[in-house]
Amino acid sequence: MTEQEILEKIKNSAHDIEIPDRLEPEAIKERLEEIKRRQQAKRTKTRRIGGITAAAACLMLAYTAHVFVFSSNERQADGYANETMVNKDNNGNMAQQGENAQPVESDATVAAEAAETAGSAFSSEPKRDAGDLYTVAKDYGEVYDALNEFEIDQKYYYTEDVSDGVTRDTGGSVVDLIKSESGAGGAAASTKQSLETAEDSAEEGYSTTNLQTEGVDESDIIKNDGTYIYTVDGEQVNIVDISAEAMKVVGTIVLEYQTAADRIQEMYIDGDTLNLIVEREETSLSKKDDEQDEYETPEQMGTGAGSIYKSNGNGLLPLEKEEKADYDVFFTETQTVTEVLTYDIADRSAPKLRGSVKQQGYYKTSRKMGEIVYLFTSTMVSRPAMQRSAAIEEKSAGGWIPLVNDEPVAADCIYLPRETGDQGLLVSSVSIGQPDRMIDHTLILSSYANTYVSSDALYLYYESYESTTCNTQIAKFSLKNGQMNAVGAASVKGAVNDTFAIHESDGKLRVLTTDYAGVEESNALYLLDENLSLTGKLEGIAKGEEIYAARYLGSMVYFVTYRNTDPLFAVDLTDETNPVIRSELKITGFSEYLHFWGEDKLLGIGYETDPDSGSRKGIKISMFDISNPSELTTLGSCVIAEVDYSPALYNYKCVLVDAQENLIGLAMENYGEKRRSYYSVFQWKDGKFHEIMTEAVGENRKLDEYRGIYIGQQFFIASPDEIISYDRADSYRMKEKLAL
Repeated sequence: MTEQEILEKIKNSAHDIEIPDRLEPEAIKERLEEIKRRQQAKRTKTRRIGGITAAAACLMLAYTAHVFVFSSNERQADGYANETMVNKDNNGNMAQQGENAQPVESDATVAAEAAETAGSAFSSEPKRDAGDLYTVAKDYGEVYDALNEFEIDQKYYYTEDVSDGVTRDTGGSVVDLIKSESGAGGAAASTKQSLETAEDSAEEGYSTTNLQTEGVDESDIIKNDGTYIYTVDGEQVNIVDISAEAMKVVGTIVLEYQTAADRIQEMYIDGDTLNLIVEREETSLSKKDDEQDEYETPEQMGTGAGSIYKSNGNGLLPLEKEEKADYDVFFTETQTVTEVLTYDIADRSAPKLRGSVKQQGYYKTSRKMGEIVYLFTSTMVSRPAMQRSAAIEEKSAGGWIPLVNDEPVAADCIYLPRETGDQGLLVSSVSIGQPDRMIDHTLILSSYANTYVSSDALYLYYESYESTTCNTQIAKFSLKNGQMNAVGAASVKGAVNDTFAIHESDGKLRVLTTDYAGVEESNALYLLDENLSLTGKLEGIAKGEEIYAARYLGSMVYFVTYRNTDPLFAVDLTDETNPVIRSELKITGFSEYLHFWGEDKLLGIGYETDPDSGSRKGIKISMFDISNPSELTTLGSCVIAEVDYSPALYNYKCVLVDAQENLIGLAMENYGEKRRSYYSVFQWKDGKFHEIMTEAVGENRKLDEYRGIYIGQQFFIASPDEIISYDRADSYRMKEKLAL
């Protein structure tokens, strides 16, 4: 039988596979709803459930490996295996490499060259523990045991007492399936493009991507370099020259070896170098090794993961061990991998692929510091269905340990959690000077962790529950020349609600949290030093309210809490042992997004609300005077009535705010009988907001795919489908539309 015939037989037989009840969509939905109900019993904030869809996807996609059995005599599709997750190398193709550019002789390049193979990690020193929160594995045996412990915990997950409204595992921590990367599940993603960054952009004459941390670039679907606009559309990048009289597509990049599942996520532009972040689904067919038939217990042979079945006409029965010799067993395996592809675009009309690296997992985020790209992927890691002694051998590691450039992560680069979990955060670094080699990589196992990246460190933080008490566990990892190592760990009370409520300055961390324990909510500020030791705190802020948005500037922090009104707080951090509230300003509505406007003003974007009922009345833009932190005042505000939503409130890359250019740009949407979406640009002048341009958008694209860009005296509304240009010097008169 040919391979094609085998594949066709597999395809036909797959229709008859009985899906376990626990994997039926309704069962998964019910489980997620149960978790959602229990979380909401403690936490009334409905805007935090943005991660449920992603969690459901992870649960469904975790079970993507199938086993098919063929008689060695008749080669008939005689049996199946129950669904299980198998993480192993599927020998997927990497993108072809073009001409290699000359390497840049930086510290990062030297580190990359020191790696013995493309998949190996390089570090000048062994990995250190992050306190007792994450400890470095001594060998694969410890990783195996940790995953086994997690499976045991999961068996009792729903049998614990939940009378207090909190679902716990046996270690007392909530397995968080409803959190998104944006703080605690969809909290406001206030932008962090500093005043200095805005001034630099103005001097260069063009806008840049809004950043969380000054000097740390972030990838996006729309980029520009002052001469060209770059757009991502599925598996293609368009390069548009805007310098001539009419806009023109001068170059394209189309993924090689593309399948229906390949997709460009985001990109970076740095001079004549373009980096693409690509997510792929790779499927392979492989023959089962006889060593995988060995199990340590009879239970593992029964209905456990990896069991092999045959049909007796009335149902499925497990094969006896002596019967297995008469069958060839094939696995179909699907895994998600994420790649960083580096292109030379000196000739925009003919981009050349210089190199690529890949690692297992779904794309989570990335950062770029100088010439180094840090890639973050998320992947589930499961205990393999084989003997422990066989699983922990080096030759078997690629079957269950996540892969980096087709090599399993070394055991001494794996961090095990204090609280059990099977969510793996895989962090790798690559230099654009050596684009086909990883400098270093680290796998961190946890339940779920959010990320914050400063100019030289990575912080992982997640919520941990004990009875009705919620704490945020924080771990710090240094980032230097592409190398990663743990620094320390700490715990603070409450939950981090906003992406920008956690912030580093001069190596010291500041954290704003909301504590939901007790009769009513309470907020707090914690100050930690370079090693995450507590130096000062301010607790009991705005009881009965919760933090919605925050922004740090020098020795001050400004943040918004909300119930039915919007108190804006100013807290002085000059004394690291004793932070002090300088003032509190109350207005109607609330701000979800804060951005500094020059040196003495703060822009807030959120919703206007009825002070009695709390019902929303439209998008509200406010300008605050912070020149005297002890006397905050409102300079002016405007309410855009009948507007229900703006992605700028929850994705900081979607908003354009530039004080020097006097530009505020955001997309908005009305959910009325006739749904309307548009992009508007405002100015702040003479103590008022003025709408200077509005364009209907969103017919073919989601609102969060639109970006406002200025280049010199031109303004653009760009999306993957089209670019519209306007003349800023002529009252924003539309010049042309370019379909992509």
